[in-house]
Amino acid sequence: MRSLTLLLASAAVAHAQHSYNPQGQFDPAVPTPQAVLGYQVGQRFTPHHMIVRYAERVAATSRRIRVDTVARTFEGRESLLIIATNEANHSRLNDIVADAGRVGRVAPDANAAAARLPAIAWLGYTVHGGEASGTEAALALIYQLAAARDTATRMILDSVVVLIDPVQNPDGHERHVQDVMRARGQTGVPVTPGALVHQGNWPGPRTSHYYFDLNRDWFLHSHPETRGRVQTYQKWFPHVAVDLHEMGSSSTYFFAPPMEPVNKNVHASILKWWDIYASANAAAFDERGWSYFRREGYDEFYPGYGVSWPILTGAVGMTYEQASSSGGAIRRSDGTIMTLRDAAWHHYTAAWATILTTARRRTERVRDYAEFRRTAVTEAGGNMRAVVFERDGQGRADSLARRLMDNGVAVRRLTAAADIPNATPFGEQSAGSARVVAGSYVVDFAQPQGRLAKALLEPDAVLDSGFIRTELESRRTNQPERFYDLTAWSMPHTFRVRAWSVRAPVAGTEEIVGAWPAAPVSEPTRGRYGYAFEAGSEASIRMLADLFRDSVRVWHAPKSFRIGTASFPKGAFIVRVASNDTTVHAAVRQAVTASRARVVPLASAMVDDGTDLGSNSVIPLRIPRVALLGGAPVNGNSFGFAWYQFDNRMRYPVTSIAAAGVSTALLENFNVLVVPSAAAGGLDATFGAGGRAAIQAWVRNGGVLITLDAATGWLATEQLGLARLRLRRDTTRADSAGGAPLPAGVPGAIVRAYGDTLSPLLAGVHGADIPVLLNSDRIFTVPRNLEAGEAVIRYAAEPRLRLAGYLWPEVPARVASSPYLWTERVGRGRVIGFAGDPNFRDMWRGLLPIFANAVFLGGSF
Repeated sequence: MRSLTLLLASAAVAHAQHSYNPQGQFDPAVPTPQAVLGYQVGQRFTPHHMIVRYAERVAATSRRIRVDTVARTFEGRESLLIIATNEANHSRLNDIVADAGRVGRVAPDANAAAARLPAIAWLGYTVHGGEASGTEAALALIYQLAAARDTATRMILDSVVVLIDPVQNPDGHERHVQDVMRARGQTGVPVTPGALVHQGNWPGPRTSHYYFDLNRDWFLHSHPETRGRVQTYQKWFPHVAVDLHEMGSSSTYFFAPPMEPVNKNVHASILKWWDIYASANAAAFDERGWSYFRREGYDEFYPGYGVSWPILTGAVGMTYEQASSSGGAIRRSDGTIMTLRDAAWHHYTAAWATILTTARRRTERVRDYAEFRRTAVTEAGGNMRAVVFERDGQGRADSLARRLMDNGVAVRRLTAAADIPNATPFGEQSAGSARVVAGSYVVDFAQPQGRLAKALLEPDAVLDSGFIRTELESRRTNQPERFYDLTAWSMPHTFRVRAWSVRAPVAGTEEIVGAWPAAPVSEPTRGRYGYAFEAGSEASIRMLADLFRDSVRVWHAPKSFRIGTASFPKGAFIVRVASNDTTVHAAVRQAVTASRARVVPLASAMVDDGTDLGSNSVIPLRIPRVALLGGAPVNGNSFGFAWYQFDNRMRYPVTSIAAAGVSTALLENFNVLVVPSAAAGGLDATFGAGGRAAIQAWVRNGGVLITLDAATGWLATEQLGLARLRLRRDTTRADSAGGAPLPAGVPGAIVRAYGDTLSPLLAGVHGADIPVLLNSDRIFTVPRNLEAGEAVIRYAAEPRLRLAGYLWPEVPARVASSPYLWTERVGRGRVIGFAGDPNFRDMWRGLLPIFANAVFLGGSF
């Protein structure tokens, strides 16, 4: 009997072996990945339901593991957090969270809390759905921490709370898994790079449900995964944060330190820890003879990455990049085969080295984190101590303040109007006294989250002059640039609010605490003549959308008017009772409740000041039936940005149609067609002569064609023949050392533009300056016979053009005064072209009213 028991025990131990630790001893009560999944880690990609199943099975059998759900994706999948630590730490987890908060908030007893606090390490895997070796590595690490009996594992669990997000992008990851499953045969994965198993379907698995890159969403919070993740992050205040990615299959492995540029708000202590962790990772890789590199390919400038945001809060944030196995096994340029098993093994090894180092240096890491948070309060100042932004009647400043608070940034509010000395308006260079209204928001950078706040709000992120000199020389000699992402993102610009940077603390403020107060909205009394509401706010956009969805007839008043105490600027919307059926009152009340828009009942068409509401200048609006072009060759991100705006900001139905299927019969179902960014040649080839002719006829018969970003280059072609706008041909210069053209693509800057305030497309858009994103090398020219109202928005003149970010030296002169937003009448229809993408990343909340006006008003003027 005893021999049988030993035999069974030996069999259990043998069954419980680890893919990457075959000699380890493991608790046989904890199921191996193979026991639940049916295969060893690295043999297949694991679908989401099996990830959840395995996590729950491990949590049910190991006292070291707990599973939380931090969010649900747009497609309904759980976004998990696995909490791994020893039993003693689990029993006092609430105390650990409380101590982490004391340190993170720099409480009076922060030092005492830091002394008893375990280190907290955050490991995030597979934020890009196709970079799926990370998720498999996470499963292997979960098993190791749950079941291993070795000394190193026990030391980690004693000293660290390991927070594992095994798949940061469940929707994109599932697209990848299903694409590979459908293309994989019984004999395994073909390693030929061009094989179908490595291709995926449009637009690929990298992105979220709405085709956003979630690795750019950390301060924008457009997605539930990000909102849940950031909220959870701010509960735990991690001291280390690693984001595990994949890169090209023929590369090796990257870990921090990153390349230049590094955001100037990154504290010097982070640089020290990059080197500490790099040494640990290098030793682990050297032991196995694996290749790796540092300081090239990946920067830390944009603050919205999955490690850049944590770095600015005090964590040692590090990007790890593994060469991709693509569909599971692929032949690389050197002839070797990169398999999923190997890719996951490399990620597992780097993560293990990271948490082992964190455990060994727990005291030092927690102490440095606490010091980061403390000095963020004490060292704030210099040329910029705070940012003040004015509350506006359209709610953009409220939205910005709410977003900052969601990022953990403390926001205060002026209790009375104030004159603020040494205030520099955003977009200007000279400081002076600013009169700021009561209710304006103040963000003082002397706070634990101050470095993040400054990175998000400062008017212009500083690029190192040495970096710029190197880039100019590289460009001259036709070398690749090192700009990895945007060079500008200042949130007061993107929200289009009036803001100032100030050099000293601002007095007379009150703290905003608790839940954000909902704006008071009262149900309008019954209007005898009708109802009116202003344009320009997100609430008014949703109000108009709700009315259109209920088939309510709405009019547009292009001139200002006043009735009693209610004044309406240019572009208000009017609902006439007599022109609608008897349900109109209920429809208006319902729309007010849903949108929270401010609506004024009207007893008469006669106004006290301005143009009467029965004027011929008050025009009826056509209810839009909108199609959104998708499928190859449309850029998936741009498609997703527009789709997101319709679904989540405008809340208006849109039908996606495939570019390859455009026909006269299909277009007859719609009167608005939005074409996201796509190369002109790709659109022409996909449409063919038949599709192009169908679009031409549809526009001339009354359709509204709206093009975004690169698709406006297609609109501007003579072959399409629908616009007099043209693409400038000399957007590159032939004056480099070898006579080759210099690349002129702008790496994401914010520039000033001016609008034609008489245009209906700018209804509700107040103020002369309109910040926009410049993010390409496309420059358009207007025709000599330019007509009034066609060039709706133009870039500013050269001296006033740049607001933030980097422009190549010759770009300002070339871009100056060229059109950003173009429209013209074509037969009974209209074309509207944006030189950039107003929906980019859901970042440009200040441009949403302009895009909405194009959709809702474009067919009516």
